[in-house]
Amino acid sequence: MSTQPTEDSAHLVVAFNPVPSASRVAHHYATRFRLAIQTLGVVIIGGLLWGLTADAFELSTLMWMLGAWVVLFLVLFIIQNLRLHAARKDLLDVGEGPALIVAPGGLSLRRMLRAGDDDSAAPDMDEIGWNDVASIKVGGSSIGSGPGLVVNGHDGRQWEVPLSWLDRPPADIDAAVSTASKGQVRVEQVGAAE
Repeated sequence: MSTQPTEDSAHLVVAFNPVPSASRVAHHYATRFRLAIQTLGVVIIGGLLWGLTADAFELSTLMWMLGAWVVLFLVLFIIQNLRLHAARKDLLDVGEGPALIVAPGGLSLRRMLRAGDDDSAAPDMDEIGWNDVASIKVGGSSIGSGPGLVVNGHDGRQWEVPLSWLDRPPADIDAAVSTASKGQVRVEQVGAAE
């Protein structure tokens, strides 16, 4: 028995999906580990090279080469730690349950996605009718969580969620929005040619 609501062409439940964020955490952790192993290998090879050919190289030349590699490693390791920290934070921010629901009457959006509002006493979902939707856009930076789905209301409210947090691609959301709103609202691609 499925726990997902039934969906038709005008009704779509888009849930949160933590898998892409968890994959980013695993990727950054593995890259950090690989960096450490590579640096250890370079230091060991440098030590062996110096030990076997101590007469051919000046000690200062070898120390400069190893020092440059260690500095490079430290910079890359710090960058990788920052990326890992951001990916872990992103994973913790991914919600549970439905992020948005597309229905014939309008959109229901998770309250936590609303920008600039911290009303914890409000219901979990905000409802906005199709006549109140100013725009739905896909855009933003590819850094961090990646581009997001941004819903703007005529009353100035805005909801935003990274696409990497959703279990449906923008094309599915656009098709459901277009069908449910009877063509009144479409999901726009920011930067796309009109």
